[in-house]
Amino acid sequence: MRNGDTEHVAKLVEPGRVHRNVYTDPDIFELEMERIFGRAWLFVGHASQVPQPGDYITTELGRQPVIMVRHRDGSVHVLLNRCTHRGAKVVNDRTGNAARLTCCYHGWSYETDGRLATVPVPEGCAADFDKAAFGLARAPRVGEYRGFLFASLAEKGLSFEDHIGPMKGSIDDLVDRAPDGELALDAGMHRYVYGGNWKLQVENVLDSYHVPFGHASTVNKQGVQFARREGDQKGAIVVETEKKQTAASWKERKSYIAGNGHGWTSNTSLDDDKRASPAYDEYRRVLAEKVGIERAKQILTPRLHNSLIYPNMSIMGLNIHVRVIKPIAVDRTEVNIYPIRLVGAPAAMNCGNIRLLNVTHSAASFVQTDDLEAFVRTQKGLRSRMTDWVDISRGLGDEEPDRELNATRGLATHEMVVRAQYKAWLGYMREGQRPSA
Repeated sequence: MRNGDTEHVAKLVEPGRVHRNVYTDPDIFELEMERIFGRAWLFVGHASQVPQPGDYITTELGRQPVIMVRHRDGSVHVLLNRCTHRGAKVVNDRTGNAARLTCCYHGWSYETDGRLATVPVPEGCAADFDKAAFGLARAPRVGEYRGFLFASLAEKGLSFEDHIGPMKGSIDDLVDRAPDGELALDAGMHRYVYGGNWKLQVENVLDSYHVPFGHASTVNKQGVQFARREGDQKGAIVVETEKKQTAASWKERKSYIAGNGHGWTSNTSLDDDKRASPAYDEYRRVLAEKVGIERAKQILTPRLHNSLIYPNMSIMGLNIHVRVIKPIAVDRTEVNIYPIRLVGAPAAMNCGNIRLLNVTHSAASFVQTDDLEAFVRTQKGLRSRMTDWVDISRGLGDEEPDRELNATRGLATHEMVVRAQYKAWLGYMREGQRPSA
């Protein structure tokens, strides 16, 4: 799909509906890899994943393998994971520590800032061989906010500051909960693959309409989630499925969009005053000692349920975690879910948060299994050629400005956020360096 592809893509998105081909056409997927994942600001990782010099993680930005590594001067680099000699991946492990990054094929070795360090049997190189010209390629642009690192594979385009915009508030909402003002993504991750398009997961993050139906086994007939965190005999946090966690109905939750495909849903958890357990009480006390009672109360009444930093990363403010969406093929997607440790919080609080995440958002959990089943069934259903259009019109025209938050607001049971995602999607796919706001 090269000749006339922009005109073709433009016909796939209409007000209130999108064509089934955006989920099923391999040519569309190839174009997404080039124009979205080859150009947009993508979440790479968190600084806490590489705390010491030589620490690294490997991941992919779209289809391109990268290394996020901390150099000996403390700086963090995002390097393309491809040897400049014959093209092999230099680092194969997902995580590790190395004084130098050495390719297994011919032994070329690189410093942790990407510079070529050694070439075995150097007498075979040309007389004018310049080591400085053979360092590992770097992500052209890297941005960081409060430990969250993003990179763009495009030399030019929307700046990181303009891209992240109001979504800094989503990161603040999470980081401020840590008594020491820092997060750690060092408790491993849940990794799973489902048989469906990547956009199904992106849409689902901010979709409250599905909650009482897709998650019927974990909500009551009014659509209020059962799961509640309670203190057990050790002071840790466990799940007690017969009690309510949220004070507001799913029908009352609000969605917000803030341009560039980003958005969030409002929090519906209990007020801070109504939460109690030995672990939580100790956490609240520690936080108040660090930031003061009034500030602690503000922090512990978070404004977010879920947020999406388009196109590949979300933050959940309720069962706190970071989710990274990684397209593999038009009908295959990998998802990585990272538990979050609040640095300075009591161990029982952090352990409880991780245990709660395990039973709600792991691949074999109460909640996530429902979503994965829906994604797979949707991908199969979209094979039908008798109906070409997918309806995303709920709440169309009911959106309203929220000047205080510099956003647009609607009911979370409407599909405003999905329409906003496709507006950004179309902006990228039309080849403009900046997506529609």
